Amino acid sequence: MFRPRVLSGGLDRRASTMVLVHGAYTAANLLAGAFLSIFLWRASHDLVPIALYSGLSALMIPAAFVANGLIWRGMGAGASIRLGLFGGGFSYLVILMLGNDAPHWVVVLGLLRGVAEGFYWSGFHLVTYDTTSDRDRDRYFGAQATASLFLTATLPPAAGAIIVAGARVGGTYRGYQLVFALSAVVLMAAMVLAGQLPSSARQRLSLRRVATLARRNPDWRWVTRARLADGFTGSLIGLVLTILMFLVLKNEQQVGNFNGLMGLLGVGISLGLAAFMKPKHRIACALVGGALLVLSTFLLPLYLSAWAIVGFGLLRAIGGPLHGNALAPVALQVIDRDPAPKVMRYDYIVHQELCLGIGRVVSIGCFLLLAAPMNQMLLARIVVVVAGAAPLLIWAAFARIPGVAPLAQPDTRALPAAA
Repeated sequence: MFRPRVLSGGLDRRASTMVLVHGAYTAANLLAGAFLSIFLWRASHDLVPIALYSGLSALMIPAAFVANGLIWRGMGAGASIRLGLFGGGFSYLVILMLGNDAPHWVVVLGLLRGVAEGFYWSGFHLVTYDTTSDRDRDRYFGAQATASLFLTATLPPAAGAIIVAGARVGGTYRGYQLVFALSAVVLMAAMVLAGQLPSSARQRLSLRRVATLARRNPDWRWVTRARLADGFTGSLIGLVLTILMFLVLKNEQQVGNFNGLMGLLGVGISLGLAAFMKPKHRIACALVGGALLVLSTFLLPLYLSAWAIVGFGLLRAIGGPLHGNALAPVALQVIDRDPAPKVMRYDYIVHQELCLGIGRVVSIGCFLLLAAPMNQMLLARIVVVVAGAAPLLIWAAFARIPGVAPLAQPDTRALPAAA
């Protein structure tokens, strides 16, 4: 079924640099971002500020994509990534300065975080498309996922230990101050490395072209549906899962250890997919992974216990890479089918981010409307079950794309100069 390939062989140098930069970005999020929801929960014992922060961030991400294409079109992708990294580091420093008052500033923090994320991801997607082809994208996304899971296996346990140890020495939030500061340093260091990324210049964004992409490229309508489903469920389920795990596992150290174990289990699967995966097997692998992910979300809400957490983690550690890694290159393959993919690529990138943003804002808005009249923990468990169906919905949309197989023609796109 699979044929062995070398994990890092064949990737363009700047694609390899993007893997390293994204690894640093992931490391910062694992150190601080994974515990930010718990930090806000400890200060308020209310899911509303966390949902508000996530909702405003989700609103600003696509807004930054659009602004990057309309107003700052001359900014290269490398410069956009560096600006996003700086904004992310700055947001952690602001949280560090606010301390216990951070829940009162979730509006400002959410807006700031969303803009930073938007600039980072708009540059990331451009660099990814311009430095890879369908022949090496499985290897590229596999390398990214492997690095991410390896970091997941090591950094959350370390961050949890720092937070718990800091609480014993200098109060509840001393450990959080340390991990937020460390995350900011990691992001600033990544800015230096990002100087080697390509500029990936593009023409001015056209909202009219963005709105008519499905007519120009009919297969794109399935990507649209997948992104709407992903946005509607992904952000919301991430919001509540961290809090549910914290309530079961009792402290940040145990949450970190659990995430570390999940990462360790997923490393081997991602390594295998990166080395052996062939494009024609993407949909089959994604179906298996999606089924395991859906099963995990039925297990946890029904049995909110330590054993349920273990089973949930095992299923997601296996299903996550199978589903996510396999489907990651498919949208790019559909962009390749456009008559002028290099000219239109940013329009496609913005369109899929708008779909994700619409889904995220609508879902979090619904959560905020229901959070007042309902018990928040009951609502959180319902969210996990309902949103847990998303992996199969996403798989069903991508599976409808005809001919999801390697492209026959050689890739002749010239790489742009470094930013």
